[in-house]
This record gives sequence, C-alpha cells and structure tokens, in this order.
Amino acid sequence: MTGGVKTFPKGFIWGAATAAHQVEGGNVNSDCWALEHASPSLFREPSGDAVDQYHRFGDDMAILSALGLQSYRFSIEWARIEPEDGVFSQAALDHYQRCIDACLSRGLAPVLTYHRFTLPLWLARQGGMTSPEFPDRFARFCEHATRHLRGFDIACTINELNLPLFIREPLMARMTSEKALARIAAAEAVLHGSIDRFFLYSPREVILNQGLAAHAKGRDAIKSVRSEIQVGVTFAVQDEQAEPGAEALRDQRRDDFYGVCLDAVKGDDFIGVQTYSRVVSKRDGSSGPEDGHPRTVMGYEDRPQALAATCRFVWERTATPIIVTENGWAGDDDRRRAAFVPEALSELHDAMAEGVDVRGYFYWSLLDNYEWAAGYGPKFGLIGVDRATQQRRIKPSAVLLGDIARANALGADDRSTEAPQVMGDGAPVGL
Repeated sequence: MTGGVKTFPKGFIWGAATAAHQVEGGNVNSDCWALEHASPSLFREPSGDAVDQYHRFGDDMAILSALGLQSYRFSIEWARIEPEDGVFSQAALDHYQRCIDACLSRGLAPVLTYHRFTLPLWLARQGGMTSPEFPDRFARFCEHATRHLRGFDIACTINELNLPLFIREPLMARMTSEKALARIAAAEAVLHGSIDRFFLYSPREVILNQGLAAHAKGRDAIKSVRSEIQVGVTFAVQDEQAEPGAEALRDQRRDDFYGVCLDAVKGDDFIGVQTYSRVVSKRDGSSGPEDGHPRTVMGYEDRPQALAATCRFVWERTATPIIVTENGWAGDDDRRRAAFVPEALSELHDAMAEGVDVRGYFYWSLLDNYEWAAGYGPKFGLIGVDRATQQRRIKPSAVLLGDIARANALGADDRSTEAPQVMGDGAPVGL
C-alpha cells in the first residue's frame, strides 16, 4: 500500500456471481420448481421467468464486461442437463457452452458451479442427497458435463455444502403451526418422501457423509477429464464471535458448522468462502446479530468486517488458498451497498497483507434475483431488474466495483471511496 492506495496482487480475480435457478427462469424439471408450486408452498412466490438470463446471458455479460469486472461465476443446472435418470440433454449442454463462449468473447473468465441447491426432480424423488447413491450420481453428472464443456479453468462442486448444518434446525423449529405443517406436508407430497430430500433441509449426517463424499467424487470426476481445472467447494462461513464468557459456545459453533467440513477439504485447489455477516454467541446460550447494530433486509447484521474475519479463520484452519465466491449486501439503499463493498475489501486487503492467501472476490449478486423462500423481495444485485419488462438498471455500486476492479486497488481514485455519481437509482439499459 502506498499513498493510501491498497493494491491487490497481480492476477487477483474480480467478478460477480449468480445461480441458475435464481436468474434463468423456467427450471421446470427441478425439485425447487415443484416445491414452489406445491399448495400451500414453503416459498413466498414461484420463480417463474426469474430474470430471464437463460435468454439474456450475452447481454448481461456485455454489461459485466463494460463495468470492468473480469469473471462471472454461474451454475450449470443439473435439472436441465439430466432431466431424466441417465438421459443427458445435448441442447442444455450446448446452451451452457454458449454461456461460456459469451464470457470468453467479452474477456470474462467463466467460473462454473455444478450443484447450486437444486436437483433434478427425479433424483430428489429417489432421495436426493440422502440417498447412498448420491455421490456416484453427482460424479457421473460432473464427468459428463466436464467432458462436453470447454473454456473454463475454475470450478466449484457444491455451493455452500455446510449451509444445512446451521439452517436446518431453525427452519424446522419454525414449522410447528398448522399452516407450516401443511406446507411441509405439501412439499413432501411433491418430493414423494421426507423434506430432508431438499438440500436446504438435509440432516447433519447426510452433509457429513454423502455431501462430503459427493464433493470428493465430483472433484475427482472433473479432474479425470481435465486435470488442470482448479476445483474447490464453497462454504457459508459466518464471523463467529462471542460475548465475554460465551467463548465455549462460539468455539462449539465453529466446530459444528465448519470444522469437519474444512478439515475434509484441506489441500483442495481452493476453498470458496461465502460470508454475509457476524453471529455473536451470548452468555445466555443464544446466538445471533449483535444487539443495537443495523441489519440488512435479510436480518443479517450489517458487518462488512465479517469477510476478513472469516477468511482469517479458514486460512488458519486449512492453509488452503481462498476465493471469496460470495459477499454482498441486501437492501434497497444502494448508497449503503456502495459503501459496504469498499469497507469489506479494505479489511480483506489487510488480512491478505498479513499472509491470508485470498485469490479473488465475487460479489453476490450480479442481478437482483429470486431469493428462494423469500421470493423477489430482497435485493442483493449490482444491477436491478424490472421484472415486468426485464430491463436491466445499472446501480452506482456496480460502477464503483468496476472501478476497483479496473484499478485492482482501493483508493486509486476518488470514486473508489464513495458512491459514483449516477443519476437517480441507476442507469437504465434497454436489454
């Protein structure tokens, strides 16, 4: 760092991320689509056309490239590629190859994710991740997709593999009312079995057995086709802190939610860290956001410093290179988003200066999109979308992150420390 400028290492990856089901639309062969249309549903609203990236991928990549970012992390949808057991769609594979090519032609490095919460409905009905056959099914999918896709050098096997370890229990604890139980019953009817078959409700033993085995077999399957691909798994990692006297609870949470998973992937090419907030363990045995601190619309504590803390924790535990595969801020106030990003990156730079090996940063999300059970309410995107017209609107935060990426530095000019001057709530793009 010189003259107040924080420069990132040469080759540092700057990008944004999305997930297929949340942006593509029409994912009709997936378990999530079926769950959205169950009656009554666990979901606030169905995904429908989402933000139609299935047809607008090239246009979105043109925006991403013009902003100055260098990479796009997106998922290939298993339910499209293998809509029936052992039946692979060449048309779907061709579509994702066109997506990769759309990135490359605009100077963007594509980063692929193979499993992003959703499954083909046929597989969910066979047990999903609860099935002992799941790791082999996943490896078959990874091998087949990798054999038919070219032009990418970084891949994530499973997104936030550990997430059910800390969300399943609170999710199930809320399902006690008559209405909630009716939603569970409707979900289980479309899944032809327990709600455990939907990834986000996976029991702990399923994640630690079939889940970790699926990552390992999927990683090996990808590398069996192209050994040079850098392969990792991504984890949801909260900054776990404690009030004085509650350190034991914090340490137990770290072991329960991250420890076994992190230990299992030491030595992978990288670990994807996905951080949004801090959780404070308290002397009364509870845990949650720090009292008195502002929160995002997701209920998370607004805590940009959390990212550096989680990267330090993962690095100290694993000594494995890190890519920040997700980090972002949810809400309608884009001025706060434009402040959150450089605050998080400044702290991250400090951690890297201490020796934490972080090789890239992907903002979540490129677009305002479908936030699962919360529907289209929460806004994470750098780019807004009018879902009536599908018109994209570039927000000031997008311009700011693009400036940082172009400079590969914070503080290189005045715009990297304050929201850029874009009229109104963003610049409309007629796409």
